[in-house]
Amino acid sequence: MTKKANNEGSIYKDKNGLWRGAVTLYCENGVPKRKYLSGKTKHDVTEKVNKLLNEVKFGDYTEPSKITLYEWMNIWLDMYCRGVLKQTTVINYETYIEKHIKPTIGNIKLCDLNPMIVQRFYQEKFRNGKLIGKGGLSPKTMHNLHTMIHTSLDKAYKMQYINRNIADFVTPPKLVKHERKYFTVEEQTELQKYLPNERIGMAVLLDLYTGLRMGELLGLPWKNVHFDFNGTSYIKINQTISRIRNPDKNSPQKTLLIFSTPKTSYSVRTIPLLPEIAQKLYEHRQEQERWLSENGYPDIGLVFVSQNGQPIDPRNFQKTFKCMLKRHNIRIINFHGIRHTFATRSLESGMDIKTLSRLLGHSSIQISLDLYAHVTDQLQLEHISNLEMFLK
Repeated sequence: MTKKANNEGSIYKDKNGLWRGAVTLYCENGVPKRKYLSGKTKHDVTEKVNKLLNEVKFGDYTEPSKITLYEWMNIWLDMYCRGVLKQTTVINYETYIEKHIKPTIGNIKLCDLNPMIVQRFYQEKFRNGKLIGKGGLSPKTMHNLHTMIHTSLDKAYKMQYINRNIADFVTPPKLVKHERKYFTVEEQTELQKYLPNERIGMAVLLDLYTGLRMGELLGLPWKNVHFDFNGTSYIKINQTISRIRNPDKNSPQKTLLIFSTPKTSYSVRTIPLLPEIAQKLYEHRQEQERWLSENGYPDIGLVFVSQNGQPIDPRNFQKTFKCMLKRHNIRIINFHGIRHTFATRSLESGMDIKTLSRLLGHSSIQISLDLYAHVTDQLQLEHISNLEMFLK
């Protein structure tokens, strides 16, 4: 057997006539750790050895990990997500991992994962990924799935399980920008006529003039409402309510209503109230206290409660809202459209985008600009038209 050594790597021909190479990666307790390579020709092996030597020399070599994608995703979820991300996000990630990744690409080793495998996985999920019924996952869900995979592989890269994040080289389906539905001035005026006689009327009215997310509205406690009829009344947003899948798989109750922190740190905010809204909210508080007392319900401290004095389920609230619109022959939109209505009226009234962004709890002004471009574009046209007077 002929060997050609260079202290770190060697190339030789074995007894079967196959060319082989060996590269010393490192020494552990005086014992060298070697990587063995093979090829049909000496030139092939030489190229492989030189490539590996350069990776070792410049610190680019990562020893292939035998851990599978599914195993790593669970490690990442437990060590870097639980207790850090919102519980709703963690539960969504669990579903992605168990229902989408495990049955498909979960058994592939991290070291064997490549961009084409993940790209095909995305394409299949986009076409046929629904867990119930036919069809594919929505672009929004695909975006969330990609975010999870990219973030977890980025951590694997930093932990040196892989030598690159292959999610950098795949393309998830583009997010589709849906038309933001909101009430016109005429529709809003018509709606407000009926609100005093509706059970959810005060909740809808408050949202029309604060733009809260539904979970923030239904999770609002009285302790975060400040009345000052000689100054400025306001509400503080630091809590939200949502329904999540029960993490206890042995429980007969499949879902739970939970209180949690808002969407992001920017969502924790203070919103001033118009005096008329503050007055109506104060009257709502007095009426609620009387109603709870008459029916023997405990005061759970929420501004809005269900007919049995308990927190309102967001799903039930959405249904009640749509039924109310249908009953009064008002164009039906999702309750989130009330938030868009508030934003649209605010911009139409002259509010600057930076102030609106803070009131809405957006993490950046750009989000507000993207969401409400239809309004800002129209306002720009109107302002430009006002310059015409200087031509006369």
